[in-house]
Amino acid sequence: MVSAVVVAAGKGTRMKADINKQYLELSEKPIVYWTIERFMQNQYIDEVIAVIVKEEEGLFEEKVASFLSNTKPLKIAYGGLERKDSVQNGLSMTDDDCEIVIIHDGVRPFFTKEDVENVIEGAKTWDGCIVGVPVKDTIKVLGEDFIVENTPRRNTLFAVHTPQAFRKERLIKAYKECEKKPYEQIPTDDASVVEITGGKVKAVLGSYSNIKITTPEDLALASQIMKDYLDIKK
Repeated sequence: MVSAVVVAAGKGTRMKADINKQYLELSEKPIVYWTIERFMQNQYIDEVIAVIVKEEEGLFEEKVASFLSNTKPLKIAYGGLERKDSVQNGLSMTDDDCEIVIIHDGVRPFFTKEDVENVIEGAKTWDGCIVGVPVKDTIKVLGEDFIVENTPRRNTLFAVHTPQAFRKERLIKAYKECEKKPYEQIPTDDASVVEITGGKVKAVLGSYSNIKITTPEDLALASQIMKDYLDIKK
């Protein structure tokens, strides 16, 4: 059994909008609608858990849940103080029979069916599997006063996206182990939580179109990607 946890409890201050970014419209529907609907339509997913702001549950029901396909169970979990808390709240809502769990950003609607299939397959062999793309730009590691300290070799760098898939019990165990660490040492990336607790994570290639919509510039690009997607679907 595979469960998808969609984390959609962020505030999105960089978007500078009067509502949280996941409810901004993209082709006349909230961004998070498109994200969850793709999981609803995906043959590899058995249930979806949406992690939302508790105070926005009415908005979610009105703008998102009421338009979704009723193809599989949809559960609601509430966001926590930090992303790690939101993820753990979502994990707690997964079915007891769930073996593999997918963690995904609510404002990343352009993942593909192949992305989902690939990370699930990877998680069957490894502790986790992530999707992403090779870095195109040269990356500099900066120190104090913006002085360059290091330039990593570009061919070793990988920009990580979601979905990320894990063996459920391994991810839960990793988060429990991380609770013993100082707050500043707990990473925001779920794969990193598994990595720093000794887990092995596989990477697979995704698409540059699988953007996370966090700024007005991202929203403009997403509108074009969505237009191309809808044209293909016609």
